[in-house]
Amino acid sequence: ETKPEKAAQVMDYNDILEQIKRLAKIEDVKEFLSDENARNYIITGVAAVFIALYLSFAIIPKFTELSRTSRVVNDLNDKIDLVSSRVKRLNQTTKKLEALRKEQASYTEQLPVAKDIPKLLEGLSSMAKSSKVKILSITPSPLRADAKVAGSEKYYMEMPVRITAKSGYHQLGHFVSNLERGKRLVIINDLGIKNSSKTPRMHDVRIVLNAYVSVEEKKE
Repeated sequence: ETKPEKAAQVMDYNDILEQIKRLAKIEDVKEFLSDENARNYIITGVAAVFIALYLSFAIIPKFTELSRTSRVVNDLNDKIDLVSSRVKRLNQTTKKLEALRKEQASYTEQLPVAKDIPKLLEGLSSMAKSSKVKILSITPSPLRADAKVAGSEKYYMEMPVRITAKSGYHQLGHFVSNLERGKRLVIINDLGIKNSSKTPRMHDVRIVLNAYVSVEEKKE
């Protein structure tokens, strides 16, 4: 035989050997797959890989996003609690402020400023009229400091008021009661009653009281 023919035979033998090896590998695979345990291992492995991929690309990002959202929600809840607490304290402070304003208004009514003295005197006259006490005169005296309270001139001044009137006992008692229950702060210092022969049921009445006036206007 010639050399080229021998070389062709060698190549044919090599191809045949390669095909035999491939067939052997295929037979090994078939034999491996024919084993039930081996098939279970393969199925389990494939399932594990699929689950791992699913967790990596689907579940784990969702958990990460959920964790981040949970932290944001917790921060918002903390801020809401803080704002609610501040609103509650603000409401309490507002109520206290409103109570103080009402108290201040009450004191303002009890202690009029100097410019409201005519209204104070008109109020005394109106109380007397409603009690059926006939006022003859109302004479206010100049403002003065309260000698009984040190430093009182800083806050209020006394204004003595002398009232002369005609009244029966019952009407006079009603008038005094109205003075004590009135909005203005007044204190009766002296009260005198004298019978009148001309009007037996109407007596001559003399009342000396102290009204109190705020000096806030002067301070301003």
